[in-house]
Amino acid sequence: MAGNVYWGAHGAIADGAAPSIMMVGDSWFWYPFDNLAQEVGRLRPNETVVVVGNNGAEAAEWSTRYRKDIDFAFRMLASDVKVLLVSGGGNDLAGMKDFLRIVKDDCSTATSVAGCYRTAEPGTLMTMLMGCYRTLITKFRAYNKRAPVILHQYDYAWPTGAGVFGPADWLQEPMLAAQVKADLQRRLFRDLINRLKKAQIDLAGERALGRVLVASSAGTLPENTAIWANELHPTPEGFRLIAEQAIEPQLKLVPL
Repeated sequence: MAGNVYWGAHGAIADGAAPSIMMVGDSWFWYPFDNLAQEVGRLRPNETVVVVGNNGAEAAEWSTRYRKDIDFAFRMLASDVKVLLVSGGGNDLAGMKDFLRIVKDDCSTATSVAGCYRTAEPGTLMTMLMGCYRTLITKFRAYNKRAPVILHQYDYAWPTGAGVFGPADWLQEPMLAAQVKADLQRRLFRDLINRLKKAQIDLAGERALGRVLVASSAGTLPENTAIWANELHPTPEGFRLIAEQAIEPQLKLVPL
């Protein structure tokens, strides 16, 4: 594990560290067997990384469950960081509760991805997510007006039903509950990720948010299930590839 990564602001402050890279997000920054924070720390051994959030964090929770942690990290450390990386939105569209809000109760007759969505979805979801991003970035800008913000999205996971230590209910289970046909299941998740990426790109064009970059994590990994540890997280090799091929090119645009 990279020794230059702090999990939470308190540890960095206790050590008198001065993080140059701050990361706010979900399990793609926190997954215990490897994650993008560890890989960024490996690629940038001379930089100190601080990570805020937790496994399973939803973007909708940045202003509720994780508000105090984020506010503390921003207040104590944000003014001196050189870049903020954000991972959010994947958990907001995965799982029985969230996924079933997006698709119809019965998709058995749907012959296309569009035919699976509820009325006004996933547009309503994307609007909500970008509101969460906008609020987070605006809060960061109160402490740091110059550091770029890098957004990323999940890659095109496979709805296999596999979890960390057994079955999961992230993708396949809610799709089966909604009777999404097998040949539409991965296409459906792929469409959601593409919509999230487009929404991020549109958000990056809002001048009031300062410099915002979008890392194209989606489409980085080889098109096979072997690079995935389960239906939502890559293997260590997968995280390494995304860090090197999607995140690092954006970091190279930042004067670290």
